[in-house]
Amino acid sequence: MRNNRPGSIQSVVHAAIEVGGGFDAVARDLAVSVSSVYRATGEDCDRPGGLGVNYLDRMGRIDRTTAEPVARHFSALAGGFFHPLPDGADANTEIAALAASFADVLRDHADAHSSRSPDPSGYTQSEAALVVADMDRLIATAARLRAAAMEKAGS
Repeated sequence: MRNNRPGSIQSVVHAAIEVGGGFDAVARDLAVSVSSVYRATGEDCDRPGGLGVNYLDRMGRIDRTTAEPVARHFSALAGGFFHPLPDGADANTEIAALAASFADVLRDHADAHSSRSPDPSGYTQSEAALVVADMDRLIATAARLRAAAMEKAGS
């Protein structure tokens, strides 16, 4: 692995290559040389963006897990985050889980702002971490519900 700056497009491309099975596997998938793939992870690559968006798209179509590092990178640049949709959710069970997850967020938020908290006007580091974990579960549950509804809607 090259010593690329974390968060750089080159580090993202390298992460996608690792997920895709390494330099040899990705070179075979893309029908390019291993040296071309390796060169794409270098900051001195003379092509802007290194590997090129068309190859990244092709990598994601061959193995969708290779698209995740790229999606996370560009989602963060856009001020958001990436959360993959799970397969096979059931809308009937997910709505109860969604309500329970939301209740966890409300409970921990209220606890963080109660007289029991060391900082009732905000979050302590541990309280913030707990609420983030609650939110992650809520988002995952909402994503499962959305995926189940999308499947029923034919999308």
